[in-house]
Amino acid sequence: MAIEVRVVANADEATVVWQSDSRIGDCRGFALLREGREPSGVTVESILHTSVGFADQKPHPPPGTFRPSTEWPIQRFLWSDYDAERFDQVRYRVVPIIGRAGALQRAPENQQSDWSAWARATTGQTPGLNAYFNRGIVAAQWLRRRLAVPASEERKALKDVISDPTSKIREFLAGQDRVALLALLDEAEASRQQIYAALYELNDPELIPRLKALGERCNLVLANGAFSATTPDENLDASNDLAASEVALHRRLVGSGHFAHNKFVVVCDHEGKPLRVWTGSTNWTVTGLCTQANNALLIDDQTVARAFLDYWNRLLAAGDDYPPELADTDSTPMITNVGSSHVTTWLTPVRKKVDLADARTLINGARQGILFLMFNPGPKETLFDDILARRDAGVFVHGVINQDPGGRQTPKVLLLDRGKELPSDPGVILPANVSEDFGFWEQELRSYSLAMVHSKVIVIDPFGAHPVVMTGSHNMGPKASAKNDDNLVLIENAPGLAGEYAVNVLSIYSQYKWRFNMLPKPSTRSTVKGAKPKQSSARRWQGLRDDDTWQDDFFSGPRVRELDFWFGRLASPPG
Repeated sequence: MAIEVRVVANADEATVVWQSDSRIGDCRGFALLREGREPSGVTVESILHTSVGFADQKPHPPPGTFRPSTEWPIQRFLWSDYDAERFDQVRYRVVPIIGRAGALQRAPENQQSDWSAWARATTGQTPGLNAYFNRGIVAAQWLRRRLAVPASEERKALKDVISDPTSKIREFLAGQDRVALLALLDEAEASRQQIYAALYELNDPELIPRLKALGERCNLVLANGAFSATTPDENLDASNDLAASEVALHRRLVGSGHFAHNKFVVVCDHEGKPLRVWTGSTNWTVTGLCTQANNALLIDDQTVARAFLDYWNRLLAAGDDYPPELADTDSTPMITNVGSSHVTTWLTPVRKKVDLADARTLINGARQGILFLMFNPGPKETLFDDILARRDAGVFVHGVINQDPGGRQTPKVLLLDRGKELPSDPGVILPANVSEDFGFWEQELRSYSLAMVHSKVIVIDPFGAHPVVMTGSHNMGPKASAKNDDNLVLIENAPGLAGEYAVNVLSIYSQYKWRFNMLPKPSTRSTVKGAKPKQSSARRWQGLRDDDTWQDDFFSGPRVRELDFWFGRLASPPG
């Protein structure tokens, strides 16, 4: 028996995936050993802990209990290590755990894996391209315990902590996304750099003071956000605050049918020469940083930064309107190389959805798999539809969408698991939460606002010959293409960056799939379109199984395909 291990990491966490060449008799799961190299050069060895024990364990440990994976083993062949970010490099060893619960032991050393190769737990694995992620999922056991208030008071308690710059909960939720953005602005202030930002929303108590500190070196086009008839300017308070400062503030108050939806900032030197650009899905708000899953991309390239700065000036000249010349100019992309990576930058609005056509060509070229996170691309002619078509053609697909763009009556899909639609009530919009106390879990807050997954990311063949990352503020549909101010960056041949984004997608996917498995199992399904199925009280998963049959699914069927995807072994689908 031999176990092969692969590790892929980003600046926030590491994904560990392994395969055994044969089934392991009497195996109750695996322990994961980790070696981590700290910035000081010291190597620390530890055993990863888990929080779910055996389903029939008596007495039942209270929720929030953690045990070493030698005691509560991992009954999977894929795991996320959320503690890896404190190291510069990490590597892992997989140890089969043999015997019955209460009498577990490690398999002999010759049945354990070798140590994996070292993986960098940092960003910048593709030169010039740095990816940062927050941890804005509030349907989480750790948050339930840290808030430590009755369920009826959780929303207020969360509002208080995410608005408090000194809060450790806020710091954790905002993750590396916040850390890197604050560092970018602090460096600009210290180095007398200029910035040119175009923002959809702004209210964060740490970001606004940093913009004010830059004074006249901060040039800001501030939109009216998610405006409505009752709230025509969502950013009025921030605007009034900045207007009293030396910030060069310009308002872009667009009308119905449009959103000035960008979240980018161009950093220039003291003479105004573009140096780098920050973009992605993260709004500059407490919710954008703390209560939605978001990403940011820092492109350290003068050519790309110049394209965004020219676009900023076009938006400034457009005022509150969408003159024809704006779409005319934007309908030609900026194409360049950043190191060995090929970068195409689309800035919207464009004519004839040429940005979507370009992205669609790359999606249709997928040979191994597509990972994605989306908010709501719209009901038709979207990149989400193109991904579903590639799934139907045999490409591995794995992803989460914040809300079903087809709605309750004509749902398309809520969650994809190894390319298979998970059956779900059309009235239930995943992501999901643990809705009541039971077993190893406590009831969780489902969301803080409508947006739970706000990232806009597509990753194509991250471990294949032609890896692609697509991200930006663009919601991947026709409205973003033709009606909004948005940006979509298509990055080819950046395997390091693709791996970083793949780890993030898996983390968010696993968080919500796990909660989907906690939902009551449908016992019957109505044939009436849109009808809500009856629910049984049975749960899909109660905890670890005290036998070795849990591993059977990992040696045949979709789970093997998932592991092969992570090892880069999937063959191209027919045709």
